[in-house]
Amino acid sequence: MKTLSTLAMTIALIAAQPAFAHTELAATVPADRSTLAAAPEKLELEFSEPVRLTALTIQRGDAAKQSLGPLPSANSEKFAVALPAGLGEGHYVVTWRALSEDTHVMSGELMFAVGTAADADAHSGHAAPVEAAPAASPATPAAGSHDAHSGGH
Repeated sequence: MKTLSTLAMTIALIAAQPAFAHTELAATVPADRSTLAAAPEKLELEFSEPVRLTALTIQRGDAAKQSLGPLPSANSEKFAVALPAGLGEGHYVVTWRALSEDTHVMSGELMFAVGTAADADAHSGHAAPVEAAPAASPATPAAGSHDAHSGGH
């Protein structure tokens, strides 16, 4: 009887634990691996839960990375950050890092191209995102993300 009671208590304690799901990057504008006719004025990131955006950079081709900001100091699910004026034709990689409310550090990148000379094959020079998160809508597929504590989800 004591074993049955202990087993029941153990099951109850396990069932009472909250389910810990990692926060994901759900959508981006521009969409990851998209080709745009004109340079966007802003970058939009949408996460599945509130996060604090801690780093955001953009890099054109082999040029140096450029920090984007200022970054909001408050946690949010949605961020809109102005992109530098005068982005020309070319291939861009945006790298981001965020801290979730459960203190997991996440990072990822998204790629897009600007201009008529850019095509889908232009992105093949970059590694694919670590993990694709579910898209919020067909128009804005999510970019990859990665949990820095565990090397993945």
